[in-house]
Amino acid sequence: MATLAVTEPPASRTPSLSPARSPALSPALRPSRGGGERSRNASELGAIQDTQLRSVDLNRVIKLLEDSNSKDLEKEQLKSLKKVAKCFENGLPLKDLAQIMEILNLCAEKMNEQEAFSKPLCELIKLCGLPFQKKKFSDEISYSTVVSKFIAQLGYLMRVPSSEVRIQICKCVISFYNTEPPRKLLSGCQPTSTNYKIQMAELGGLAETLVLSLAVAESQLIEKLWILKALQHLSSSGVNCRLMLKARAASRLCLYLNGDDSSGELVFRSSEILWNLVENTSKEEVCNQLSSLECVHTLKEVFEDLLMHGFRHYDRQLRNDLLVFATLLAGNPAAPMIESGFAKLLIALATFTEVKFPNPLVKGLKLTRCYEDFEMKKLLFHVIGVFSKDPRAVQLLSENDVMPALLYYVKPNQKPGFYEWSAAQYEELQLHAIAILASVAPLLIDKYLSCQANTLLLVFLEWCIGQDAFFGQGNSFHGTSGRGNKLAQMRYSLRVLRSVVALYDDAVNLNLCDQGAISQLLDILKYAVNKSKEKEDAVLLEIQADVLFILSAVCKNDLLRKELFSYEGVDILIPFIQMDPKKLYSGLGHNFLLLSALDCLWSCVLGCYIAEDYFLEKQGVFLLLDLLAVKQKNLCNIILGILVEFCDNPKTTSHISTWRGEKDQTAASLLIQLWRQEELDLGIKRDRYGRIVDMKRPITSSFQKQQEVIPLPANCPSFAIMEISENIRAKLYSLLCKLGFENLPGLSAKDRVTLAIIQHYIDFKVGEVWSEICAELKEEFKPVASDDEALKVLSEVSEDIGRMVAALQTEVLESQHQQEIQEEHKTYKKIKAIHKQKEMLNKSWENFLTRTSNYEALKKAKTLQEKSIEASRPKLKTQNEAVYSTDIKGLGTTIGSGHLVTVKSTPPQLTGRPLDVPELALRKLPLSEEALNKDQKPVFLSQPPGAWGPGPLSPCASGCAASAPARPSSPAAGRARAEAVAPAMVRGGAAVLRKYGSFIDDLRLYVRGGTGGMGYPRLGGQGGRGGDVWFIAQERITLKSIKEKYPLKRFVAGTGANSSVKALKGEKGKDCEVHVPLGISVLCDDGKQIGELNAAGERFLAAHGGLGGCLATNFVPCKGQRRIVRLDLKLIADIGLVGFPNAGKSSLLSKVSHAKPEIANYAFTTIQPQLGKIMYADYKQISVADLPGLIEGAHANKGMGHKFLKHVERTKQLLLVVDISGFQLSVKTQFRTAFETILLLTKELELYKEELLTKPALLAINKMDLPCAKDNLNELMKQLQNPQDYLHLLEEEMIPANTLEFKDIIPISTYTGEGIEELKACIRKSIVEEAEQENEEYRKKKLLLLRTSEEQMNRR
Repeated sequence: MATLAVTEPPASRTPSLSPARSPALSPALRPSRGGGERSRNASELGAIQDTQLRSVDLNRVIKLLEDSNSKDLEKEQLKSLKKVAKCFENGLPLKDLAQIMEILNLCAEKMNEQEAFSKPLCELIKLCGLPFQKKKFSDEISYSTVVSKFIAQLGYLMRVPSSEVRIQICKCVISFYNTEPPRKLLSGCQPTSTNYKIQMAELGGLAETLVLSLAVAESQLIEKLWILKALQHLSSSGVNCRLMLKARAASRLCLYLNGDDSSGELVFRSSEILWNLVENTSKEEVCNQLSSLECVHTLKEVFEDLLMHGFRHYDRQLRNDLLVFATLLAGNPAAPMIESGFAKLLIALATFTEVKFPNPLVKGLKLTRCYEDFEMKKLLFHVIGVFSKDPRAVQLLSENDVMPALLYYVKPNQKPGFYEWSAAQYEELQLHAIAILASVAPLLIDKYLSCQANTLLLVFLEWCIGQDAFFGQGNSFHGTSGRGNKLAQMRYSLRVLRSVVALYDDAVNLNLCDQGAISQLLDILKYAVNKSKEKEDAVLLEIQADVLFILSAVCKNDLLRKELFSYEGVDILIPFIQMDPKKLYSGLGHNFLLLSALDCLWSCVLGCYIAEDYFLEKQGVFLLLDLLAVKQKNLCNIILGILVEFCDNPKTTSHISTWRGEKDQTAASLLIQLWRQEELDLGIKRDRYGRIVDMKRPITSSFQKQQEVIPLPANCPSFAIMEISENIRAKLYSLLCKLGFENLPGLSAKDRVTLAIIQHYIDFKVGEVWSEICAELKEEFKPVASDDEALKVLSEVSEDIGRMVAALQTEVLESQHQQEIQEEHKTYKKIKAIHKQKEMLNKSWENFLTRTSNYEALKKAKTLQEKSIEASRPKLKTQNEAVYSTDIKGLGTTIGSGHLVTVKSTPPQLTGRPLDVPELALRKLPLSEEALNKDQKPVFLSQPPGAWGPGPLSPCASGCAASAPARPSSPAAGRARAEAVAPAMVRGGAAVLRKYGSFIDDLRLYVRGGTGGMGYPRLGGQGGRGGDVWFIAQERITLKSIKEKYPLKRFVAGTGANSSVKALKGEKGKDCEVHVPLGISVLCDDGKQIGELNAAGERFLAAHGGLGGCLATNFVPCKGQRRIVRLDLKLIADIGLVGFPNAGKSSLLSKVSHAKPEIANYAFTTIQPQLGKIMYADYKQISVADLPGLIEGAHANKGMGHKFLKHVERTKQLLLVVDISGFQLSVKTQFRTAFETILLLTKELELYKEELLTKPALLAINKMDLPCAKDNLNELMKQLQNPQDYLHLLEEEMIPANTLEFKDIIPISTYTGEGIEELKACIRKSIVEEAEQENEEYRKKKLLLLRTSEEQMNRR
């Protein structure tokens, strides 16, 4: 038996006391035993009473209520119900809800006979509003079914004929959403979650029950309002809204809107519930329930009442809410808006303020500037837009002057406030009205023309692109991109024109053109294009697309209008076609804009030879083919159509033929590629070489093959015919027919295979049509023998063509195969010849080694050479010969690095007279073209004797040229000998200059500032100042490029403008800007440095411009500054490689960086500085400069020492590269050990510039892969650690005053890669340390400066 027994603590379980001895009944009769004892006894008594009170047997109560035989039990029943209510005054437990639900049902049944049960029933229902109590967390799930049925039962209790009970049920439902925590919890229980009852109400369908209960309380206003209040809370859930719609809540609530309620609460709560239904459920379902004639009439009556008699803020809001419902109904064709007269009322309301005609529907109505009236005005405009979609409402729109009312806003807003609306409100209404006009104008085209709408729109658009000040608010949705400009007005006005020209009505287009719309639209398009260059957005793109569409619609099929468009329009169209294909995927509308431009090209250019020729002149066909090469599906069809139409112009074919795309692709190749792609998309089968597979239906798509045979009328096109217009193959075929199928350039074998199919496209298409005819005939008829035979012949013809094309394709492939074989043979012959040449070189090298390895043979050859040289010398020597000086003033001669020839005298027989020094100094030495030819190997004076032939000027074995002390035997012999020497000397010097000339680090320039402009004496005008000459440092510029670009090496700035009547102050002449490389020092002709450019963007004023003519100069202009300057380049790098020739500097640079310097096994391999960058794993970069090898005496400019040493000045650190095996330049020079090499390099740097020794330095000891390298390294380290012990063994000239301090010494081998990574790490460490040191010094300087300034401030 289920009982209510709340578990109490063990201390409370004491034997019950008799009533006579109970302290609760007679507290004064018992003696007092202290306050503590009395308190304890009172507590125990309260626990006992609580246990007795809560021990209620619910099943006993149910049985008591079920007993209806005796009326004497009524008091007992009421008492038990009161006891239950008292027991659960803090909430109902979940486990007892089933018994409570049964008790409620029994009470409801007794209410029909005995009204006394009303009060206890209300008390129990009130308890349902309290949070249910659970013992475990899982109870909410376990009792969910019971709870949902219990809450649903509350809705069923609405049948009880008691107003008090119904109101209490509504209050209980409302309490679900305003839950308050219980004052006291049952022991061991806790309240359910906040939303638990709401979820159970959704599960039990309480909302649907309450909607149905509205019929019970139809005549009771108070009950109805309480039910609506409960439904208002329930409608906040989408589940409840769907349940309410099942009970047709929308139609029921709408019928109650016009109920008798002076407070207006009935309309408010009903509209709120309708709002929730619209927001949380299907709008279509709500509209369908409201679409009855009775509901529409009710809405109209309530709306009229609020419109005419509602003056409160609250009434206006309700009015607008009902107007929203009316808007939804207007979009439902089933709603009788027109039949009820509601549509006419709304349209009259929307237009009565603009059209000043008396209308009884709105008599006495006046709108104010309040927000609610403004919102109603916008909603009324929106209703017109909705009605414009209903053909039945067109007559109403026409009769109520909607067109003039909307055109009323198509005019500039030049006032801050317009009548009763503020500027912001008027702008929003203006934009809204023009937007609605775009949907209304096509329906009322006669009214549109009679109101001269085109004129108004064109004048309005003229104002939109004007330059007058306009402070648009841009506060509405329609005002997107319109804040501070007129783009929003332009956007919606163009939409109106777009909507009317889309009708292609001749009267509209003629009316537009008569008012000069074409030129005005082109101006608008230019304006929008210029705006897009500043900031491109979707609104500007839409404006441009709309203008292009309007132009294409107006100019279509009218030659005169196309001529008006031609030149200016083509210039505007070209940039659209040049659009970057990547923008097509931006999502802003570039795709639509490009399609509009192509449509405009089709409609406004094609068919007009003037426009076509100008488009071709602008290389428009090339741009179309470039766009076609993007191969975007939605563009290919229209572009090909345009090209086909363009081919009617005879000039187009040549343009298409000369086009070249990426990788020199031709137009024919592109068209064939598009054909193959189209066949792939259509599912046409080809073999791997592109040949025909199906001979009967070679070009039929897979979709066509899947279609069943359907007999069609003769005038209905079949699938084969329809397919022509659905894909691009027909257009490709037409274009290739225009180009011709023969001698197309740039086609591969695969292209020619496909071309064979394209060439017979019409034949195959005819075969498809005949095959469809045959299938249709055989489907319905049985052809006679003759007809059957004819059909067979026709099908065989198509099949024969397919076989012929397949054979042609095979022939093309075989020809290509043979050509490839021939090319392979040629390639093989070349490889074979190269291999044979290599073998010959190897054999020659082996012979050379054999000859040079035999000492006896070399000795014999040396002896023969000496004899030959001795025999070639003259035997006689003339004593009385004249001696002439070879030092000729003014003659500068550069001699190559070969052997020198000493000429002691010049015999008179060679010249016929004494040498005239001035004449020879001015004479230019003739050079043959062969001497300067780069492909010709230069001949040096140090070549073998056989190259010169016998004679006194042949080089000797030791490398020195023999003197010529004696006169030659004859003048002819002397002349021949001189002619043999001079070209060789010139060729040798030119070769050296040519070899080093690829790198220039010194350039001499002439600069002059511009002359000033003439003054104007009569009016005191001042001429413009002459331009200046500036040197600007820029990366990736070399002195060589300057020399090649400006061979005259003259830079003169522009002349200043003369003063005139129009401009008394003449403009300054144009500056001459010369871009020079980084690291440039600017020197005067005397060698004095006047400027330096080290960072990109640095500028140096090389020559000032002259002053313009003014009063101070008697209005005569001054000439600009002129000077000759020299640009001296010093490389800027982090690390500079310094060493003697052949130390391995270039090899090291190639190992640590990606640079590719020349590397060889001889001295002076590097003859010009090389730059490289060390790339680390974390993308750190360090620049390294490989400087040409130095020699002893480089500080004195020996061996171009200054030319190389100057590049060391701007490197941050030095890296000395030393050969561990030592160094010897030649057999004539002394051998130097590694230690001596380091000292010599230090000495050369010290003698050139002592500041170089202060730079941080590293030492790389190279060629550690050589034998005995480790021993040499150990000895070198000892010498470097104690240099004073070894310096006394060396010559004084090679000992530096100060030595370099190396931060690291790293042994490396550029051959094996040993130590390279360690060297790179040391370089980076050194660079980082130096940077940190510089930063620290800079910080200290700043800190010192700050302290100094603070001290100065304190002194003040």
